[in-house]
Amino acid sequence: MKAEIIAIGSELTCGAQLDTNSQWLSCELEARGWTVQRHTTVADDRAAMVRIYQEAAERSRVVLITGGLGPTLDDITRDTLAEAFGQQLVEDEESLRHIEALFTSRNRQMPERNRVQALRPESASVLHNAHGTAPGILLELSSPVCTIGVMPGVPAEMRRMFHERLVHELPASDVFVRRSVIRTFGLGESDAERLLGDLTARGRNPEVGITASDAVISLSVTARAGSAAECEMLTAAVRDQIKEQLADVVFGEGEIELHHVVAGQLLHQDRKLALLEGPTTGGLIGQWLTETEEFASRLAHSQLFPNLSTIGPHSASSAALNGDWEALLREHGRKLLTERTADFVLLSSPSTLTVDENGVRKQQGSVIVLGADLDQSQDVSMTGNLAVFRGRAARTALNQLRLHLLKVR
Repeated sequence: MKAEIIAIGSELTCGAQLDTNSQWLSCELEARGWTVQRHTTVADDRAAMVRIYQEAAERSRVVLITGGLGPTLDDITRDTLAEAFGQQLVEDEESLRHIEALFTSRNRQMPERNRVQALRPESASVLHNAHGTAPGILLELSSPVCTIGVMPGVPAEMRRMFHERLVHELPASDVFVRRSVIRTFGLGESDAERLLGDLTARGRNPEVGITASDAVISLSVTARAGSAAECEMLTAAVRDQIKEQLADVVFGEGEIELHHVVAGQLLHQDRKLALLEGPTTGGLIGQWLTETEEFASRLAHSQLFPNLSTIGPHSASSAALNGDWEALLREHGRKLLTERTADFVLLSSPSTLTVDENGVRKQQGSVIVLGADLDQSQDVSMTGNLAVFRGRAARTALNQLRLHLLKVR
């Protein structure tokens, strides 16, 4: 069955705030068997809001709306909802008592303007908000047949209202949906699609979608069936095919990150890691590997150097005298392997920004992975901004170590 989500607020359409509610609600609905076919973001425009509500109700069995339930003059979701479906606004006594009680508990007198938050369309019911002054609204339409749920725009209030009040009021879907996400590193989107062949064709069940973010390619496997067990069977078969086709390019599932995997490998093999990060990774690896005490326990040494002169004492080093940064990094990395009792060292180079004759900006740098029987260097130069460059470089270094640890486990 079809659903759609409408986010209200000029602060969203002008870019001052990001709409995270629609993304969250889509995940919740999809998990319950609903196909979310549209997201709409609309400014505080009365005519546009009325039209969008009416069109959404014609298209979808469930419509969820967030935002515009505050007490200020630009909060017109209640008014436009009533207007869209030919209803009068009425004051809900229980809601008014709750709002007044909230102000009393804060030793404040309720401003008269907050009284509007107790209004609802005459045939609608109220979704109690135990965590704020903005009650939600549940409107059941018979022509067209549609359930409309309206919730506050504040994410914390919206999420609790959805789970505590609204989800039980939604019609049950006769379709089960299960989505699995497989995470890969080392391939581009087009390469992944080529290797997977017909698995990514539209109209299949399960459907395989490909998305790229921070150089990680995620493959979402979505199955729809009449039972949860059938969904699980369908997704399991496709997951197995993907893993067989992509092999070691796959590093995990769900929301797992490369540094989670590498930290887990180091823990399992009782290995230690040292970091020597230049501007190419800018300390990202060290930041990631100190997220938890368990991860940090794998770090024998972590150093961020802004330039070569800050790596350490090396006045007598021939590499330093010759200005050979790669040799200098290896020299210092080898010392870390012996002096800091590290099993591996991840290093990243200084970085430079170049601009070619066409004005194309390119970040240039390299990463190196060292171990007792390991010495790998990779150029990570790319066009794009510094943040993207650093994230990709850090993941490249981690992935080199991950692949080595897979071979020696």
